[in-house]
Amino acid sequence: MPTHACTLIAAAVVRRRGELLLVQQRYPGDSHPYWGLPGGWVEPGEELLVGLERELHEETGLTLIRPPTLAFVLQILRQTQEGHQQWLACHFACEVEGQLGPHDPDGLVLSAHWVEEQTALAHLETDPQYPCEPLRSFLGGAAAPGVVYSFRATGASDGSG
Repeated sequence: MPTHACTLIAAAVVRRRGELLLVQQRYPGDSHPYWGLPGGWVEPGEELLVGLERELHEETGLTLIRPPTLAFVLQILRQTQEGHQQWLACHFACEVEGQLGPHDPDGLVLSAHWVEEQTALAHLETDPQYPCEPLRSFLGGAAAPGVVYSFRATGASDGSG
């Protein structure tokens, strides 16, 4: 029986008075910084919500006030020359406290900001690898919490995710 690797990602959807929490990040090889929701890979052996809290704190300096609720899940599939890649990105509605101040040990997050929701969505839509419609549906109340979406990514991948 073949084995299939799936990368587990935890992402925070944090709202405050009409604003959404975003981070500006830049990976090696990126031509310019891009916007994203705070979050990242859950480490092997790490619990999902522990990974969420760790990533949120590293990327924004903020901490969870109470246990988050599942907002939606994105299953992202990509066919590459090396085979299939799969990511499972669990997005959680979070309530946070603290002062913004990223301290990303990987040095990829440049800054964290509260951004007006429509502007935030416009920023996120500039990333062709991130389908914004599930987030837009969740924020607008058009989809029930916990919906799972599947998305087939197109184009070549350098394997960095």
